[in-house]
Amino acid sequence: MKQFDRAEVLHEAMMVFRDKGYEATSMQDLVERMGINRFSLYATFGSKEALFAEALEAYYDEVAVPFFARLKTSGSGLKIIEEVLMELVSRVKTGVSPNGCLICNTIAELGVAAPDARREKILKAYLRRVETDFSAAIERAKELREVSRDADVSKHAKVLATYSTGLLNVAKVVSAKEARESVRALLAVIT
Repeated sequence: MKQFDRAEVLHEAMMVFRDKGYEATSMQDLVERMGINRFSLYATFGSKEALFAEALEAYYDEVAVPFFARLKTSGSGLKIIEEVLMELVSRVKTGVSPNGCLICNTIAELGVAAPDARREKILKAYLRRVETDFSAAIERAKELREVSRDADVSKHAKVLATYSTGLLNVAKVVSAKEARESVRALLAVIT
């Protein structure tokens, strides 16, 4: 009989994978952080890869989607884009998420064309979702005349999705000031 909350131990696994990466995370790391024994881990999640894929899905649903959703719901255009990008920098630099984003780290570590179909599906869904959310903000920026009327929304959204993924990794290395300057420079190019 299980003596643990599945969602809680899954959250702990998410944090281990985010902090260490898939390859560097050992089963012992997972057992210690999740507070369950190996038998329970395997009985509940099947394997390290299956646990990892489930952790990615949970991260996507619980962290990534809500974070970027405001790009679609905000009444502003460039302002919300800047706020989102600056918050990504802030999360890394203030210690809220010093190791960045589980999904972005996974893209950097393993790539989107991963041999695991479930993982590949999650990573590609993330990139599409972020691009869609940025598209909504760029459309609003066009309506507000913050960008040219003939600006290519799709191209701008692709650039922003790619940039935001890289920004989370670069922010771990450069100063907060340099990361913020980079955000401002990108926005200047878009406008």
